[in-house]
Amino acid sequence: MTLLKMKFNLKRILILFISLFVIGSVAIETSVHTVSGDSLHLKDYTNEITNLNEPYKFIKTDYFKPITHLTFTNKPVTRYYQLTLKKVKMSPDGFERTVWSVNGQHPGPLIQANKGDRLVINVTNHFDDPASIHWHGMFQHGTNWYDGVPGQTQCPIPNDVSLVYNFSTTDQHGTYWYHSHFFAQYVDGLRGSLVVHDPDDPYLNQYDFEYLVVLSDWHHNTTGVLLPLQDAPGYSGFRPIPDSPLISGLGRYNCTAAPPGSKCNSDQPLPVYNVKKNKKYRFRIINSAADGVFVFSIDQHKLKVIESEGIYLKPTIIKKLPVAVGQRYSVIVDANQPVGNYFIRGTLDKRCTPNNNATINFNSAIDWDGLGILHYEGAKNSPNSKEFDDDFTPCRDLDKKHLKPIKPITKYDGHVTDFVNITITFGADKNQRLEALINNSSFVPQLNDPTINKITRDIAAKDLPKDQNSVILNHNGGIAEIYVKNDNNADHPFHMHGHVFAIMFVGEKGDVPDESKYNKKNPVVRDTVTIPGNGFLVIRFITDNPGVWAFHCHIEWHVEIGMVMGIIELQDTLKKETIPEDVVALCLEHDLQKRTTRKMLNAIVINEIRSDD
Repeated sequence: MTLLKMKFNLKRILILFISLFVIGSVAIETSVHTVSGDSLHLKDYTNEITNLNEPYKFIKTDYFKPITHLTFTNKPVTRYYQLTLKKVKMSPDGFERTVWSVNGQHPGPLIQANKGDRLVINVTNHFDDPASIHWHGMFQHGTNWYDGVPGQTQCPIPNDVSLVYNFSTTDQHGTYWYHSHFFAQYVDGLRGSLVVHDPDDPYLNQYDFEYLVVLSDWHHNTTGVLLPLQDAPGYSGFRPIPDSPLISGLGRYNCTAAPPGSKCNSDQPLPVYNVKKNKKYRFRIINSAADGVFVFSIDQHKLKVIESEGIYLKPTIIKKLPVAVGQRYSVIVDANQPVGNYFIRGTLDKRCTPNNNATINFNSAIDWDGLGILHYEGAKNSPNSKEFDDDFTPCRDLDKKHLKPIKPITKYDGHVTDFVNITITFGADKNQRLEALINNSSFVPQLNDPTINKITRDIAAKDLPKDQNSVILNHNGGIAEIYVKNDNNADHPFHMHGHVFAIMFVGEKGDVPDESKYNKKNPVVRDTVTIPGNGFLVIRFITDNPGVWAFHCHIEWHVEIGMVMGIIELQDTLKKETIPEDVVALCLEHDLQKRTTRKMLNAIVINEIRSDD
């Protein structure tokens, strides 16, 4: 199928799609209300009543300038932001294509708050496709409906419609990000950074300036082209191979490999981070890729690791930092070397990306070595620095000796109230199309009636369809233990919404979990962890956050074929909640699904390219 033939208009497809499935459908009744501080579960977390007349701040971010910190306040405040979603032509690596941008840029702008602040973010969708935003790593205490997962916590935002996401940071702090959770849309550009500053940060006085580094892989074809290829009957390749690694939205591509007629410039400048001699810099590093482990390093400058996913760590020194999809770190870099230019390396680790001749874009002209420059003030020479040798295990998370919390976290050492055993693997449906399976079930999002809507209509979690891959946890304040057996060769970076978790055990092939060896007194705590191929994972978390929370592989190509679980937590509390009326209204604006399967929904994604592009 040619690209030209795939350039349909999404609205036309949706009209046809709706007409096919509206017959026999029934109206959906859901409790609605306007969010206020008087709401049962919101009340404890509301810092101040939202001023509906407050203007939303349209923001842009230059990722190559130090962050301008917010002023700390005596009490939490509400911060209003505007995010406008629109397709624009951009050339992140020199190759021009349509990008699903946020406020006209990629990555999307930085959203900042201080610990305890409330964020009120007006998201206006002009993509000509549905959209959503998930606030990766934010707990959403009392606001599960703003977690941004179509099919689980909301219906997607239709085109030319706005949704206000209104949630508190509560006691969270650290490095986070945001991205679409509507199909693979974030791979096309809808992703950005989110930082919650902490006046009590133990490292606040140990650095002078602060930078953000958003690492991502980049594809020249849109996911509207790539997903149907992966979904083809009999597909025997691996995940699509990218065309470039990007450092905060910039990369380079050898344009001699570009298709004839493409707009491409091989002379892309390298991203530059400016530093001053003898100053110290905090680098917040985010892997926002669809797939792939990044390795971050700066030639001749070691990294002091101080934070991982909102958890302060005992400081340790490393040379190279492996970062799996969805993971975040903070490191401090001392600009104490001779004045000069040094390579910053954001390398996509080829060793962690399987490939064969059947894989989409298997013969990519990618340069796996993403490069930037650490430029000392006054330096004139070109970079001629030498890369550090590896000091980590390839395709694995940073060693646990570097991930010890600065203060022991002991709350996971207690009576386990819930044990959950899952097995993840791959299979094929009756049409020989690839499926990802959790306990032999592939997740299918019900986009027009998300799980939270069902729970608030008093539909028991046990009665949810099997393909929702639901796990029910009802012990308030209990400890849940999840045992994951990875029954395939692939590594999977698994992310949990609404929580951090304590890692009890990570095992390679042949290892057997041994509870006597669990670190219950001061475990590694985070929200994203890599499960080795044919290995095991055991984690624990506290069941204290009523909601519907996704637990899924963050390789986006695996999400799209069903490697998602839904944790239904404290449903007796959740079902008493009322969903804000503007969130419920999303389900009435359009009807993406009545009686559909994942395979039928994937057909919609083909039309992410506008007919006038």
